[in-house]
Amino acid sequence: MVEVVLRAVPWIRRGAAFLVVACFAYMTVAVLAQVFGRYFFNYSISWTEETARFAQIWVVLVGAGLAMRRGLHVAVEVLAAMLPLPLRRVLSVVTVLGCLWFLAVVIYGSFTLIELGWMFETSPVVQIPMWIIYLSLPTGAVYFGIEVILAAIDRWRDPFAPPSAKDADSAA
Repeated sequence: MVEVVLRAVPWIRRGAAFLVVACFAYMTVAVLAQVFGRYFFNYSISWTEETARFAQIWVVLVGAGLAMRRGLHVAVEVLAAMLPLPLRRVLSVVTVLGCLWFLAVVIYGSFTLIELGWMFETSPVVQIPMWIIYLSLPTGAVYFGIEVILAAIDRWRDPFAPPSAKDADSAA
């Protein structure tokens, strides 16, 4: 089972990176279209604002996992780094469990939104079913959780140590 999951991780990472890049590229094109429409043709293309906002939601929620993978989230680890190794490991496990608990709450809470979006809600301008946008919550949270667990495993030897140059190169 673990072997299957570990073989799936590179594919999950590629999929997340592709999704973030595609959404970011779409956001760029949509916003540029809006700017050109407004300033050169004196016409506001209303659907570009809404769809760019939805793409941004996907970028942020899935991109958080990509940032976790590369160790780009802000952390204050000065005090934790001064603890002896066994206590650093305990603190690392407690931190991971706290993150996973929070992500589980996000996933659980997102099911209600997805259900509402499935049954009742559509976006105001484009009339996209809102469940598609709300699906970014559990998708991003699951991916973030995977990266939190993998980061804890990778850093088990020395939790809270600053990432080395080798770690940054292998994350790219």
